[in-house]
Amino acid sequence: MPSSPAPAPRPARALTPPGSTAGSFVMLDGQEYYRISAYHRMTPFLMSLASESDLWMSVTSRGGLTAGRVDSDHSLFPYLTVDQLHDAHHHTGPVTLIRFDGPNEETLPWKPFAEVTSENPEVERNLYKNAIGNRLVFEEVNHELGLAFRYCWSACDEFGWVRTSTLENRRNSSVQLSVMDGLRNVLPHGAPLHLYQQASNLVDAYKKSEVEPASGLGIFSLTAGITDRAEALEVLRANTVWCCGLDDFKVHLSLDALTDFREGRSVNEEKILNGVRGNYLISSKLSIESGRTAKWHLTADAGRDHIQITELRRRLIENRSINLRIEDALQDADNKLMRNVGSADGLQISGHKEAANHHFANVLFNNMRGGVPQKNYELPVKDFTSFLQDMNLNVALRNEELLDRLPSRIGVKELQAAARESQDVEFERICHEYLPFHFGRRHGDPSRPWNRFSIRAQNELGERQLHYEGNWRDIFQNWEALITAFPGFLPSIIAKFVNASTVDGFNPYRISREGLDWETVTPEDPWSNIGYWGDHQIIYLLKLLESAHRYEPAMLGNLLEREIFSYAEIPYIIKSYEEILRDPTATIKFDYEKAARIDIRVGEKGMDGKLLENPDGSVYHVNLMEKLLVPILSKLSNLIPDAGIWMNTQRPEWNDANNALGGGGVSVVTLNHLRRHLSFVAELFENAPQLELPLSSEVAEWLGEISSVFENE
Repeated sequence: MPSSPAPAPRPARALTPPGSTAGSFVMLDGQEYYRISAYHRMTPFLMSLASESDLWMSVTSRGGLTAGRVDSDHSLFPYLTVDQLHDAHHHTGPVTLIRFDGPNEETLPWKPFAEVTSENPEVERNLYKNAIGNRLVFEEVNHELGLAFRYCWSACDEFGWVRTSTLENRRNSSVQLSVMDGLRNVLPHGAPLHLYQQASNLVDAYKKSEVEPASGLGIFSLTAGITDRAEALEVLRANTVWCCGLDDFKVHLSLDALTDFREGRSVNEEKILNGVRGNYLISSKLSIESGRTAKWHLTADAGRDHIQITELRRRLIENRSINLRIEDALQDADNKLMRNVGSADGLQISGHKEAANHHFANVLFNNMRGGVPQKNYELPVKDFTSFLQDMNLNVALRNEELLDRLPSRIGVKELQAAARESQDVEFERICHEYLPFHFGRRHGDPSRPWNRFSIRAQNELGERQLHYEGNWRDIFQNWEALITAFPGFLPSIIAKFVNASTVDGFNPYRISREGLDWETVTPEDPWSNIGYWGDHQIIYLLKLLESAHRYEPAMLGNLLEREIFSYAEIPYIIKSYEEILRDPTATIKFDYEKAARIDIRVGEKGMDGKLLENPDGSVYHVNLMEKLLVPILSKLSNLIPDAGIWMNTQRPEWNDANNALGGGGVSVVTLNHLRRHLSFVAELFENAPQLELPLSSEVAEWLGEISSVFENE
C-alpha cells in the first residue's frame, strides 16, 4: 500500500523523564485531548466511552475491553467484571504485529503495547481521551525502530465501533512492512450474558465465523439458538467486523495466523470457522515514506440483520472510498454529542481548561443517566399519544378527538392547558407526567455487575426513542441538575415525583417513562430484598420545590388545589408496631394477592393499574397539598426525639448506609433535611391563595393525631 499523500501532524513527544507519568491537554488530529504519558506505569484503571446512540464501551488502560449496543446481552466482546477486563488484553480485543520486510532489518515482529517492551527506555507510551469523552487513543512510539503506532476507538450509529489505526514512519528513509492487525474473541449475536458466562464452552460449540470473500466482511453468528428444548430455534442476526483503508489485505479467522506471522511462516486465509472463538485478523504489506503514515479502520457492530448485512456488503464492494464516509460519520457523531451536552448548558469557555472540561463531563453523564429533552419544550404529539395509550388506554380512547386536533408538535404548557380545558382529570394528570426525554438509560458498568444497564436510544426502525429509566435516587438527582437548563419542565418532574409515592409516604425502587417499579420477593436470589427506598426522599423533593419557587413563584400555589395527583399502590404492608418491636429488621410484608390484582389491572388498562383506585376503577386523585403533607407526616411519625428519623422500612438513606447504618436505626440526615423542608412548606401554605383545600379523611385524621402529639409535648 502506498503511504498517505500528505504528512500527518505528529503529537508532541512527552516532555517528561523516561518512566514518569504526567498529564496535560494536547491537540491531536484537530481535537483537544487529555494525554497521560507513561500511563502503563499507573495502576490499571477502567474507562467508559460515550456515544450519541446506544453504543457502549468499557475499556481498561491495559487495552482489555467489552463493547456492544443497548445492553450486555448485545455485546461484541465478552462482558466481564473489571478485574477480568484488566487481564482480557491477553486474549480479547485489539492485537497488532509489525514486521520489517527490507534487508538487514529486524526479523522479529514488533508488538505494540506488549508487556515485554514496557520497560524499554526507547519505548514511549501515551494514552489520550478527547475532551468530549467519545474517543480514546492508545499510542506507542518505538524510537529505536523509528516507528509510532496508535489506535483510536470511536463510535457512530451508522457503522458501530470504529478502531482507527495509524502507523507512522519516523525514519529518514522509507520502510517496507508487513502488518497483522485485528480483533480477537469476537462474540456472535444471540448468546445472552448469563449463558456465555456460565456455559462458555457450550456457546463456543455453536459459534460460526465466516468471511464474505468479495467484501472481506466478517460475520459472527450462531449456527442455531442455544436451547435444551426439542424445538427449532434460529438466530437471524449477527455481529460484523470489516476493514477499509488498505488497498490490499487478507482476512484470517484463526489465532494460528498470529503464530504463523510471528514466526515468519505463510498465513492461511480461512473463509469459515466453526465451534471455536471468532477473530477478525487482517494482514497487509505496507510501503511508507519517511514522515508519512498508513491508516486503516476496523469497524465492528452488533445485532445486524440480513438486510443490513446485505446492504453493508454492497457498500463495501461498490464504494471503495467508504473510509471517507466513516470519517464523516464519526465527525457527525461528535457534533451530535456536542449538541446534546450544549442543550443542557454543558459548553463553557474558560481560561481553566480542567474546569470547563470537567463541567462538560458532568453534564454529559448527567444527560446519560436522566435523559435530556428531545427539542427544548416542544413535544411530539405522536409520541405523547403512544405514551398516553401505554399509561391508560381508556383515557386515550375518550380523548381521541382532542388528540386529533393537536398539531404534530406542541409546547409543554400548551398541552397542559389543553388538558385542563378537557376537564378530564386523568388526562390532565398524564399530561403533567409526560416528559419527552431521550438518551437516558438504566445505569451499570463492569465495576458494579449487579446493575444491569440498558440504553434504549432508538427503536427497531432506527428512529430516536424517547425513554428514560433509573433508580429513584439516580433519576431525581440528575433531573435536579437538568432543570437549571430546562426549568419549564419543573411541574412535570414534580408531578412524576409525587405521583409515584405511596399513601404511607414512601417511594418505589425505580422510575421510568412507563411509570414505576418495585422489588419483588425472589427467595432463590441472595441479592433479592424488598423495602421502601427512602433515599434522600425529602431533600430531593425540597430542591425541586425550591427551584420551582425561584423560577416561577406562583407555580406551586397554582398547583396546590389541583386534584390531578395520584398515589402508587405498591404491594407492601408495613407491619404493626408490635410486630416491628419483636423484629425491627423485618418490618415489611409482601402482599401477593395485591400484587396479582395490580398485574391484572395493568394488563387491562395500562400502567395506571399500578396506582391507587376508586371503587369504580378510576384513579384516586388528590391535590398537591396532600401529596406534600403525606411524606412529612410519615417522617414525623417515625421521629425519635434527640436522635433522628427511625428508618423502619428495610432500606436506609444512602448517606446513612455509608456510615454503617444497615437499614435499621435513626437517620440524622433525614432529620436535618426535614427541618428545612418544613420551613419551606409552612411558608408555601401561608402565602398560598386562601382556599378550602380538601384532604383524604385518612390524611386529615393522621394530621390531627400528629398535631395533637406535638402540641401536647
